[in-house]
Amino acid sequence: MKKAILAMTQRQRDEIHHVLFPGDNLETAAVLLCNQGDGKSFKRLIVAEILTLPHQRFVRKKNHIVWPVVEFFTPEKITEIDQKKLSIVTIHSHPEGANYFSAVDDTTDQELFHSIHNWFDDGRPLGSAIMLPNGAIRGRTIDALGKFSEMASVSIVGDEIFLYKPDTQIYQEDYELKLLQTFGKGTLKILKSMRVGVAGCSGTGSIVIELLSRSCVGELVIIDNDVVEIKNLNRIINSNDSAAKDKTPKVHVLKNAIEATGMGTKVYDYKHLTDHTQAVKALIDCDVIFGAVDSASGRYHLDCIASAYFIPYFDIGVNLEVDQKGKILAADAVAHYVRPDGSSLLSRHGYSMEQVTAEIYYRNDPDFYDKNRMAGYLAEVGEDQPAVISVNMQAACMAFNDFLARIHFFRLDENSAFATQKFRLVHGHYEIELDNGVPHPLLKKYAGTGDNSMLVQNNICHA
Repeated sequence: MKKAILAMTQRQRDEIHHVLFPGDNLETAAVLLCNQGDGKSFKRLIVAEILTLPHQRFVRKKNHIVWPVVEFFTPEKITEIDQKKLSIVTIHSHPEGANYFSAVDDTTDQELFHSIHNWFDDGRPLGSAIMLPNGAIRGRTIDALGKFSEMASVSIVGDEIFLYKPDTQIYQEDYELKLLQTFGKGTLKILKSMRVGVAGCSGTGSIVIELLSRSCVGELVIIDNDVVEIKNLNRIINSNDSAAKDKTPKVHVLKNAIEATGMGTKVYDYKHLTDHTQAVKALIDCDVIFGAVDSASGRYHLDCIASAYFIPYFDIGVNLEVDQKGKILAADAVAHYVRPDGSSLLSRHGYSMEQVTAEIYYRNDPDFYDKNRMAGYLAEVGEDQPAVISVNMQAACMAFNDFLARIHFFRLDENSAFATQKFRLVHGHYEIELDNGVPHPLLKKYAGTGDNSMLVQNNICHA
């Protein structure tokens, strides 16, 4: 059975914390109902609903709690949970800060989940979790035989990104010392434990992949459907003339380069578009996604994945405009951070649905696209834009440093102020914008729904 990842928003975590720590130093509990995401390696459990009861309905002690199970799970509620195919994860507090499941927890969970497993016959993942006073969460799944399996991680996504993973011994290499001096042992440990997805391996994507691998990220999922060409050599890191002549897939070139450094980053490469089923499944397993795609449809797919599966998403973009005489009219490096309960890239006009529709027809039915574009019914699909590696690097570095700020919290200002960053080279301006916290209606409908999202329901994914 696949290990589980428990994912929730920062707001949900804060709501749970408020319930579980009322200030009397006694244990209490809640129930998390979760949608599911079936990744290649992990099962993602995405919190959809939080069930609570008044504290007086429990028998509460400093290190023990008795559940009013019947009140949480009425016959009507069990039927609803079953029909919606939701997973159940119980969560209780450890007010004294013990970061482990006690023998009492083991006995209680085995008794409780023996009954819960009997309610369903589809083998859906079920589990339990503990929360500590500082908001840290540790989780495990419980099978029908009462066997426990530690969750691969607990992911909390907001203006900050919190990842709680099982403690493992991490050996420090000499090349990690500078990172250690800058960010400390805790952040280095997080980086080495992370699986990061990068969609797009060209001008900005290859740079952010280089930044991630040189920063000791443990695993990378890299996705791109294209091959290296001569025109790419001025901006794709680690590309070369031989790869261009052989039309080597970009993902293969970058994977080989990362492995050649000997720094230990494991790479999973997918020569696919962002809507391919295998690419989506690989991204579901990731702690963070970087989008470095040129197309509106690619940005839309990543926007959907981030929202549906509660995955933090960093989008990288460059706008470079020149006239026929070589005068630079605009050179903008742009980085967005998108959290699932905030404004989406669609909300911020990073792309439009008209562009997405036009690109889909352009790719799948060129004749229909040409006729309807000429008639004014479809938007123009953009041609290749000018590209300069220095502007690409500016955009990639803004996104990467934003990522570091959200796992290390080094900024003087709140991270919420940096939802959009734009460096305008021609104007000499660095601009930042807040996330207004208002999700786009289209994406809000499917937020946190996992495999029940528009990715499946609207047949966006394809094999």
